[in-house]
Amino acid sequence: MDITFSNKDTIKLAGKSATIVFNPSSEVRADLLLFTSPVAKIAAERSFSGPGEYEVMGTMVDGIEIDETNTIYSLVADDIHIIYGVELSAPLTDAQLEHMDDVDILILAVSDDKSDLMNKLIGQIEPKVLIPLMSLDSELNKIKAEFGKDTEPTERYKLTKRDLPEDSQQLVILK
Repeated sequence: MDITFSNKDTIKLAGKSATIVFNPSSEVRADLLLFTSPVAKIAAERSFSGPGEYEVMGTMVDGIEIDETNTIYSLVADDIHIIYGVELSAPLTDAQLEHMDDVDILILAVSDDKSDLMNKLIGQIEPKVLIPLMSLDSELNKIKAEFGKDTEPTERYKLTKRDLPEDSQQLVILK
């Protein structure tokens, strides 16, 4: 699977059987488009913007309602469990966490003023890999300090299930 960052909170996952794009700001070529907000939806055949269970080209997607204007997605592609969430304003409830067992990759929008919340969410979900979405260098420096690592930003993160860390969390910064 290849994971790339486009802008603000747009992420592209290119897997063996499907290409998935989260929160595209313009029309893109993909097998599946997922939007965290129903307002932002682009009309497309395989486009979803809310809670529910979906299956597209072998990819299982679970849209979990955070509130009436925000959905977090849990999906399995290429046998890798991925959680994607933006604009979260509170810790997850037990009911929301039921969809998030054994998470391989957490893609999460963070901001300086919510670092405590970000840490709580990471602790609740316990991913093997964290991909934070940040717009400011101060946010990047803060997350590096939290992880105690000096991770260099990369254009693309390529991995398979066997590449995932077993005993530690990995920080991946996409640019």
